[in-house]
Amino acid sequence: MKVKNFTRQTIRVTAPIGGHVLLVKSGQTRDVPAHLEDAAIRAGLVPLEDIELQAEREAAILAEEKAKAEAKAKEEAKAAEEQAAALEEAARKAKASEAAKKAAATRAANKAAGK
Repeated sequence: MKVKNFTRQTIRVTAPIGGHVLLVKSGQTRDVPAHLEDAAIRAGLVPLEDIELQAEREAAILAEEKAKAEAKAKEEAKAAEEQAAALEEAARKAKASEAAKKAAATRAANKAAGK
């Protein structure tokens, strides 16, 4: 397992059985034998697997937020299109109503002129 020392001091890891010693300097990444893994974690070294898993979780969260933002943008665009279509329909109806009023006024004027 790979571990990294994020502290400013050199960390000394000693195996509980056998007395093997491992020194990890500040900022150094080391491959730790299986029998020293627990002692290394207890000494303050951080497993790189945990950092990678955290990075993957953060990437998944960012992807989810991006997907939500895209869905919201699509929804807003669809709502804007529907609103534009409704305004267009209202304008068309108003224009037709105006034309009908003019036609009725013309018919009334023609009727009055014809009598």
